[in-house]
Amino acid sequence: MLFGDKVDVYLQRIREGDESSRERLIADAKPFIAGVVGRLCGRSLSWDRDDELSIGLIAFNEAIDRFKDQMGVPFTAFARMVIRSRVTDYLRKESRWDRVDLHMSEVPQESTVSQAENNASWAKYIKETANRERIEEIQDYNLKINKLGITFQDLVRSSPKHRDTRETLIRAAWYIVEHQTLYDALQASKRLPIREVEMGTGISRKVLERGRKYIIGIAILLYNREEYLYLNSYVRLPQGSVE
Repeated sequence: MLFGDKVDVYLQRIREGDESSRERLIADAKPFIAGVVGRLCGRSLSWDRDDELSIGLIAFNEAIDRFKDQMGVPFTAFARMVIRSRVTDYLRKESRWDRVDLHMSEVPQESTVSQAENNASWAKYIKETANRERIEEIQDYNLKINKLGITFQDLVRSSPKHRDTRETLIRAAWYIVEHQTLYDALQASKRLPIREVEMGTGISRKVLERGRKYIIGIAILLYNREEYLYLNSYVRLPQGSVE
């Protein structure tokens, strides 16, 4: 899964003409592409036999070239928009689109408009789609943390003011996400597995208890990082974390 500063580094190197970084980014992105295309098509796909994945790969490469920081959206969210658009176009042309997706029907069609009109249409589409997706993410995330007895207000109040503390708590959250049994235990008991996290990370119980709500909130974000592309764009993993 594409995540964190690694993507930004790749994009910067590609802008500077490093094509090997493009190749590495595309290779790293294949699971992400497969997930986006698979969910769009409603079935599991294979790189060996399904053209939809090839279309998604080409679309991801297009997203690399078209992405600009000024768009105000995370690269992964923008790439998802382009992939969905191109794969949807392909399915329509092949008469293989067997379900209605109203959001996809609003994607601008390049073949029917001038370049200037297309640029304006894409800018509008990106803005409207990003706004909708952000709202959907926040609503869904809110439901998930509410089930664990946490509110957005709790997260704001418990957010560490110091960078070192914040990185320590994020490291604790990432440890939970890396260990499925701990994440399952968190969901089942609605309690932070403090003893296990303390033993696995070396972070003191006192720090874990103070940051309990923040750790849980971040763990939910990280575990669902393929769904919460916008919210996760604000989370920076400490150096040495597994991506």
